[in-house]
Amino acid sequence: MSHSTQIHISFPSVLGYEKVARDAVASFAKFVGFDSHRLEDIKTALGEACINAIEHGNLLNADLRVHVLCTYEHNRFLVKVFDQGLKDYNKATKPISIEEKVAGLGTLRGMGLMIITELADESAFFDESDGSSCLQLTWYCDLASKT
Repeated sequence: MSHSTQIHISFPSVLGYEKVARDAVASFAKFVGFDSHRLEDIKTALGEACINAIEHGNLLNADLRVHVLCTYEHNRFLVKVFDQGLKDYNKATKPISIEEKVAGLGTLRGMGLMIITELADESAFFDESDGSSCLQLTWYCDLASKT
């Protein structure tokens, strides 16, 4: 599949809706050729990203929406998760490692970002001009693994 393909999902900031987005995006990733191992990575990372958007970006306000935009082009699967940016993420601070958390050097919460960075090929936060926040996740489809 060499042409650009895109889907957009929008849902209220209510825990549980991340599962709808996760499953829809996984179906899209399967459609464009990702194998089952990578699908699980995508589902887990996206679920964590959506929960972060619901809890932190939109502060669990059900009237605010989370938007997920997925684009597949030239073997790159790009997922952008947008929230209202009500709580800033300190982009300059690297999340502490699991070892540091277990050693008591930080709270056990906040492991979602660590999971996301491990499962996505690339991840980055961006502030949008309208004040919203975007967590961008990227995976590359290995054409050799297609069946």
